Amino acid sequence: MKLFSVFICLSWLCLPVGTALAAVPQGATVTAQQTECESDLSTLTPEELKWYKTFQEGTFLIEGWKDITREILKKTPVEFREHQRQRLEQLGRKIGMEWSRENAVRRVDNKMLKQWGDVLKKAANTHPEHLPNVIASIDEELDNLLN
Repeated sequence: MKLFSVFICLSWLCLPVGTALAAVPQGATVTAQQTECESDLSTLTPEELKWYKTFQEGTFLIEGWKDITREILKKTPVEFREHQRQRLEQLGRKIGMEWSRENAVRRVDNKMLKQWGDVLKKAANTHPEHLPNVIASIDEELDNLLN
């Protein structure tokens, strides 16, 4: 059984690395590329989908990605929340899809989840204006692991 500590992993599946939060207006629409990301869940096996759901929703012992996202968004300036929400959802999808794979083949482990989560929470609590860069950095690190 996979057990995992705190998981907050940031980066996101479809936005280019380094996309500035302020560069995308709150009312921006979701692109075709971002919509493609959602269909990727259909590639998961039933077991992987179960673990993906656990990552997203958490357990009675551990916060899920959705809870972490809500916590971070509370610290995000109102005018950037929608864009930041989209970025965090896509990052969570990307991390969750890799983490849900069998331990022998996945490239994201529990230690990474904790590390990324700690970095994200710290940025949200101390310098929320740095979150776009933190997310981009985690996303780049994740892309390097996956490629």
